[in-house]
Amino acid sequence: MDNKDFELVLELCKNEIKVDCLSDIKVQRLGGLTNKNYMVDTDKGLYVVRLPGDGTEELINRENEHICTDLANQIDIDSQLIYFEDKTGIKISRYIDEAETLDDKLLREKQNMKDIAELFKKLHSCGKSIPVIFDVFEKIEEYEELIRRQDNNFLWDDYETVKNQVYDLKHEISEMNVQPVICHNDPLCENFIKGKDRMYLVDWEYAGMNDPMWDLADVFIEAAFTTEEEEDFNVYYFGMEPEDHFKRRILINKIFLDFLWSLWGKQRCTCGADLFEYADERYERAKEHLNLLLSIKQNWRKN
Repeated sequence: MDNKDFELVLELCKNEIKVDCLSDIKVQRLGGLTNKNYMVDTDKGLYVVRLPGDGTEELINRENEHICTDLANQIDIDSQLIYFEDKTGIKISRYIDEAETLDDKLLREKQNMKDIAELFKKLHSCGKSIPVIFDVFEKIEEYEELIRRQDNNFLWDDYETVKNQVYDLKHEISEMNVQPVICHNDPLCENFIKGKDRMYLVDWEYAGMNDPMWDLADVFIEAAFTTEEEEDFNVYYFGMEPEDHFKRRILINKIFLDFLWSLWGKQRCTCGADLFEYADERYERAKEHLNLLLSIKQNWRKN
């Protein structure tokens, strides 16, 4: 932890948490793919201070994140928000007691899968609407523009072909008349925290109104679910075996989110992050799912 970050954390503890004795504060770096997160042990209790990573101001609307984080607090699925600065994205929240950050293996444990399915249902059915829309196609254009500003040859050789295939699905999704609900939109394994008595979902940077099947598709990919595990999770979420059109929406959303996050990875690389392998992996998986969707269409036509 560099001195600048340490001094900022101390200042936040003094001004926002109202810590009495700064000299007794203990600071520990936590994980995070984009931001710098620190656990601070103070005379007022344990907190997490989030300092936004370099370049995130181009990717994330912090005012929108604040709105979504407040909503997550209202329905009690996130840790308690203490402070949020819209201009910079600096955030302070309560540290979750006896916290266990999930990884792909832990997430695939049956009870954790059930808890996450219940958490998603609580989020998706909360009945609240917010003026924050997560439009995957707008974000694709936004990320692509940021990448091309740095290097017009930074994208893949077959990018335009694959992009056209992805955009061909836009009409199909629109015909399904999907009703958007509040979604997290970035449910990485590490964004699920198992506390003493329940599961939490943290980090609402990309949250907004979207197809709820996006959240399911994202978890399936991030935790590397097997087909059987996906089927089990679907039953936990829907309460029964879902209809085919839900399964199709999940597959289409797998394509959307992998294509989008591959561009996110490329953009982060233009800011100096070493995410080339991450971006390539997501891009190739998007193509694999496109081919799978095409084969399903062909088999359907034959039958």
